[in-house]
Amino acid sequence: MNFIFLAAALVSSSTCSGPSGRSGADSEPMPLFENGRSAWVIAVPDAPSKYMSYAASELSGTLEKISGVKLATVKATAAPKLNVVKLSSDSREDLHDEFSVSMKPGVIELWGNTQRGTLFAVYALLREKFDARWYWPGESGEFLRKFSRYDVKSWQKKWRPFFDLREMSICSIWRHRHADTERWFPKVFLNCGIQTPSIREEIDYVRRTSGHHVSLPVTMKEREQIFAEHPEWFSLLNGKRDIKGIAGCWSNEGFYSYTVSNLVKRIRDNKAVLANFFVADIVPRCECENCTVDPDKSARWWKFYAKLIEGIRKEIPGMRFAGLPYQEYRAIPGIKVENLDHVDYCQYNRCYYHGLDDPGCAMNARSMKEFRGWAAQAPLGLYGYEFDVFTPAVYLPMWRVFSDEMRIFKQMNLKRVKTEYSVNLHRLANTKKGPGLPRQNIGQLASRLAYYAWAMSAFDPDIDMDGLLDDFCSHVYGAGAEDMKAYHNMMADAWGGMKTHVTYFSNPARGAAARFLPVELEKAARVRLEAAASAAKGDARASSEIALDIGCLDVWAKFAKEAREGGELRNLREYSDDAFNRVSWINAKSKSGRPQKTRFKIYHGRKALHVLVECEEKENPAFNRGTAKNDAHNWSSTSIEFFIDTGDGAVRHVAVTPAGGVWDVKDGDKSWNTNAEVRPSFEADKWMLEITFPYEAFGGKPKSGDLWRFMVIRNACKGSKFSSCGWPVNAHRDFSSAAKLVFK
Repeated sequence: MNFIFLAAALVSSSTCSGPSGRSGADSEPMPLFENGRSAWVIAVPDAPSKYMSYAASELSGTLEKISGVKLATVKATAAPKLNVVKLSSDSREDLHDEFSVSMKPGVIELWGNTQRGTLFAVYALLREKFDARWYWPGESGEFLRKFSRYDVKSWQKKWRPFFDLREMSICSIWRHRHADTERWFPKVFLNCGIQTPSIREEIDYVRRTSGHHVSLPVTMKEREQIFAEHPEWFSLLNGKRDIKGIAGCWSNEGFYSYTVSNLVKRIRDNKAVLANFFVADIVPRCECENCTVDPDKSARWWKFYAKLIEGIRKEIPGMRFAGLPYQEYRAIPGIKVENLDHVDYCQYNRCYYHGLDDPGCAMNARSMKEFRGWAAQAPLGLYGYEFDVFTPAVYLPMWRVFSDEMRIFKQMNLKRVKTEYSVNLHRLANTKKGPGLPRQNIGQLASRLAYYAWAMSAFDPDIDMDGLLDDFCSHVYGAGAEDMKAYHNMMADAWGGMKTHVTYFSNPARGAAARFLPVELEKAARVRLEAAASAAKGDARASSEIALDIGCLDVWAKFAKEAREGGELRNLREYSDDAFNRVSWINAKSKSGRPQKTRFKIYHGRKALHVLVECEEKENPAFNRGTAKNDAHNWSSTSIEFFIDTGDGAVRHVAVTPAGGVWDVKDGDKSWNTNAEVRPSFEADKWMLEITFPYEAFGGKPKSGDLWRFMVIRNACKGSKFSSCGWPVNAHRDFSSAAKLVFK
């Protein structure tokens, strides 16, 4: 093991000398600091890397905030034998972390297998021995105690995190960069996800490259040039090579060579040691005979990826790769997936309220069956969407969800865990685009406890989550800690106890609010918050944080009130025969843009709910009618979309194409079928769909007085100049905005 030392000037003797005036070169062990003075120095290499310099500066800077004294950083040759903090690293490029802290009077040794590991050792020392905490990014999330004296006693500890790779991936911000957030990542022992070039040069981390790069250019100007020369590289769609077919023709050798060249460049530009590439996002794939010869859509991608890896390794021997089971290639393929370090299963099909093994959650049972099934095909990782569940940003009491999932992921022997991290701290400040957001509308602050809990449980999947909550509350809320812990537990109980399910992402928060926050819970929560505020009175910092949590509750309460009171009411009397001529038209509305005229009729029959849709079509006959096949909708065509809640808490989602195809799921379960009958008809300037939904598929005929939440949307064709519209409004998955159908 080699020590790495940083050349730097010693601080003045008045700052650096020990309490008795003796220098750090003396043979007697001294306190690390006492009354703003210290005889200690930090030792790092003669030819230091920027990584080790950063680790030394983080240690020195934090100890100065704690003690009032700044330790000098010196060369090895200038370092004394005693009263020295030694930073060392094996300087390896491992994909995993090992690090240790060893203390005895006069000497502290901080070691890492990588230089990243040495930085982790710095933060581990500060956490374990000085009670330092970084609960969220930026200065406001740093909590440090003041010490007047610290005596170094014998102690040692070594860490080897279970998950090799731990990442919160910055999303929803320009180029996925945010300096405060990226500097926070190593403070909570995350080892991936730094994107800002200057920070990459300061903080050692797992250098990887990834993204939807198995693709032709997204920008039209570049695409047009390539299409003019090589149309055969583009996907075959509806019988012709299409410039919109950016997923490419995987069986074309020219597209293959073009892709390999692009990926090699990306790896080299990023100096990556791990690459995870995936295909163009949410676009149709090539339909040519050679590309579709294998009916297994998932296997098609993994075969092509294996071929790409082979080509890349000819240019970069030994390059390591990961994969991403996503979209149609998330399904378990009928082939082994080889030559990969791991695959990151995209778990956007789970329920975010309940435990992964909760016997009452069929949604999670289906998700985990597929996830665990992948274990036979490849080493596993996770690509999670836990913090994407709702829009806009709200307080998410999800730490028990994380404790549960990390325990299970450890049992599954995952190599990597990742979640998307929605960054909007930059929106606190006023900009040319408008005023800054209040703190309760900043996701990283509203859900600061949840973000911290995810990171720390990724570092230690066996972490005591109740102890973590204690720790958070005692530091953040001062004398209000006990009431705030009770408040947070109350909200976590309500979250995990909901009788409905939520999956996918960007769900409207208002749609869940009434179930999450009934009036009785809101009243009880406010009692706890008021008690905490009273207890913390006089503590400006704790009071500010409690005020933030009150603001977060106000956001949910507003949504809950709107959800209880919202929704257009429509009484449905029963008709024994065709009654479209006896019910009135309902006009669709649009959130924004210019929709095409659309209207609906609905009536309650003896055995089914009947819907008639009439759509003006100014793009007829060229508009995309979609497929007539069931459960095959690709969302690029026009469709009529339904969201239906019969009162049992289940989310039924149905899409019908003008061609007559039906795509239907219940709580994400595609095996559920509405058995809907669809009768399309077309005229010169409009088209119509008559749709019959048998009550049998919805649990039986509604009784008199039963209430359904119902929403119907006309989705404009992808690329259309018109906007989508619906009734009562165009609001996906938001049952608080849905119409209330009362059966008579």
